[in-house]
Order: sequence, then structure tokens, then C-alpha cells
Amino acid sequence: MELKKIVAYLWKLPVCGLAFVLGTFVGSMLAGILGMQMPSLPAGTDPQTLMLIQLLSSPLLALALAFLSQRMEGGFLSRWLILSLLTWVAYSVNTLLEASIFTTFGAGAPFTALIQLVGSLTCAAAVAVLFRPQDGGRGFSASLREFFAGRSARDWAWRLALAAVIFMPIYLFFGRLVVPFTYEYYQQELAGLTAPGWGQILPILFVRSVLFLAVSLPVLITWRNSTRSLILSLGFAMFVLVGALGLIAGYWMPLSVRLFHGVEILADSMVYAWVLVILLVSRP
Repeated sequence: MELKKIVAYLWKLPVCGLAFVLGTFVGSMLAGILGMQMPSLPAGTDPQTLMLIQLLSSPLLALALAFLSQRMEGGFLSRWLILSLLTWVAYSVNTLLEASIFTTFGAGAPFTALIQLVGSLTCAAAVAVLFRPQDGGRGFSASLREFFAGRSARDWAWRLALAAVIFMPIYLFFGRLVVPFTYEYYQQELAGLTAPGWGQILPILFVRSVLFLAVSLPVLITWRNSTRSLILSLGFAMFVLVGALGLIAGYWMPLSVRLFHGVEILADSMVYAWVLVILLVSRP
């Protein structure tokens, strides 16, 4: 990477991260006006520490989105909406769905979803402005037509159906590998963790898998770089949004749990991106 580009990243990433933090602050005021219930904080935490961690980790969120924004085709509006949706669903909605069955922190979900929606919109807007592709190329509709050209409706039907559920076996495979190292914490309900049954896990996992496809597909459609860079960029973004940011902020959880889950989420994010590319992007 050129020195000029590195210097640009050094000031652009904190600006985009600050946009996210300011957006969540505006969202919290809006949630207060609407009378939404604030979520309860885990034992041993305080709002100031959580805010500081969010501020310090926000450039990582911006970096994940920047890698995508610079390689996507389209103008500001399409990239802003695609990145906003990806951020909000993978970081906020997904986390709230998982927390609803794996933790005891269920209250205040609408409050959290709203403030992170506003934060996602402001951060994605900053990224779309500061990390533009060299050539914006065509609009989204032209990219959409090209993406779906060349395959029959029947071919697309089974590919999209499989892609909608493919996250489930990937998640279960890598999740099973870390069970021996983490499950006792869930069984003992330490740090607010809890162990749900399969009747709770599978429906939530199905919803997550469908949502992940919905927010990843626009990235695949507008991508204008190599498939290798797509796998790495989308996989890294999913790792940051689904796992890294939450694990960094979850300082009340045992370090071993955070580390093992971090490795797990990195692995399933990269494999998920790879499988999506094989199913939906790679051509004979």
C-alpha cells in the first residue's frame, strides 16, 4: 500500500468511526424521545467504559466497510444503502437475535436496534464519501442485470435456495469445534451466558442465514474486483460485524470465551464468503 494511501487511511478511518459513534448518540436521543426502554448493562460494566471501547474500536468497523466500498460499482447512494444494510443487519440485528437465546440480556432490543441503525447509516455515509471506487461505473440496475444474466431461472433458484441456508451448516461445524472450550460457561450461566436448546438455536440460525444472504447479495452484485479480493473483503467484514466488535466490547466475558469465539467467527465468516462466491459469482 502506498504511503499516501496509508496516510489517508489514518485520518479517514477515525472520521468514519466517529460518524458511527455520533450516529448512535443521535439514535439514543431519538429512542429516548420515543420512550423506548434502555437495555440493562451486564454486571461489572459501566456506560463510560463501553462508550470508550466503542469509540476506540469504531475505526475497525470503518476499515471493514472501506475495503468493500472501494471495490463496489455504483454511486454514493447505492453504496451507502448497501453498506448501511450490511452493517445494521450483521452487527445489530444478528447480535440481538443471538443474544436473545445465548444470553440473559433480552430487554431493550428495540432501543439498541434503533441507535445502531442510525449509527450504521452515518458510518456508511462517511465511508461511501471518503472511500470511493476509482471508477463508479454503472448504476445498480445495470449491475443487477449483468449479475443474473447467463444462468437459467432454474439454476438461480437452487443456487439462491442453497445460499439462503448455507450459513447454518458452516456455523454448526465451527461452533461444534469450540464447544469443548466454551460450553461450560454457558451451562453455568456465567457472565450472563446461557445454553439454549436446539428448538431455539435452529430457527434463529435459519433467520440469520437468510438475512446474511440478503445483505451480502448486493455486495456480490456490485463487486468489480477479483473473486479472491471479494472473499477476503466480505469475509473480513462479516468477521468484524458479526464477531470482532461485539467480542472487543464484551470485556465482562471470560477472555478464553472471547478468543475461541473470535477464531470460530473468523473461520466461518471466511468460509461463508468463499461458499457464496462459489455458488453465486464463479462461472464455468
